[in-house]
Amino acid sequence: MPRTITLLNQKGGVGKTSTCFHLSATLAKAGRRVLLIDNDPQASLTQGFFGPEGMRAFRPEATVAATYDLDADLAPETLIRPTDVSGVSIVPGSIALTDWNLPPRMDWGGVQFGLGAFLREAGAAFDVALIDCPPNLHLCSCAALIASDRIVVPLQAEDFGSQGLAPVLECVESVQAGPNPKLVLAGFLLTMFDQRLAVHTTYEALLREMYGPDVFAAHVPRAKDFVEAVACRRPVTLHKPRSAAAKAIGAVADEFLTRVGLTAPDTAAERGAA
Repeated sequence: MPRTITLLNQKGGVGKTSTCFHLSATLAKAGRRVLLIDNDPQASLTQGFFGPEGMRAFRPEATVAATYDLDADLAPETLIRPTDVSGVSIVPGSIALTDWNLPPRMDWGGVQFGLGAFLREAGAAFDVALIDCPPNLHLCSCAALIASDRIVVPLQAEDFGSQGLAPVLECVESVQAGPNPKLVLAGFLLTMFDQRLAVHTTYEALLREMYGPDVFAAHVPRAKDFVEAVACRRPVTLHKPRSAAAKAIGAVADEFLTRVGLTAPDTAAERGAA
């Protein structure tokens, strides 16, 4: 089974999907075989690679929605699709997930374990799996945590951007106390960070005071190159490999590999020279 990491925050718009998109290509460029799981009914990660029409062309039974159907075929070749990025594959998302993404304390009937079962089946072909989740703590997010080794919490260094932390940590503790005691917090990742803004540096200092080394040292900066790269359907490390944004996501990737228990196979300097 690949090292599996969920990216989750109850707050929307904090960069979960963007981080998955750009980080996947950087990890692949560093020699990792990456599987993306688009576990969000909005399917924005899938759209990032295939565009809106390509995303809508996937039948629900050929997407992550199948992992919530106890009668579905979970054969890896049925669900996994290559992307245009070498070393990166994806299990597409689907709006059909909306019907499955029920709130907690509902009778889920065991469907929360399907994603983990699929990853165990697909495991040998990949080094790392990144699970993008919806901005809530319903079935899809809980299934991701049950299937994962680590969780990374992306957040903005702003009041609204950090409001979802307490419920996420409570959910993590609930999963650790029940179906997945091996789940570990890999860290809080500051996204869309602008060191010129006093509010960002103030919130960063507060987060580090509260959570110490659990906060990533590296940031995902606020940069137009990330947005432009998504519009071009190319992660920033391929769209503008020598840009400040690409270098920043490279630093995040190096720290990410350490935090999730994988050793970076090359250095940022080697990557820049490639």
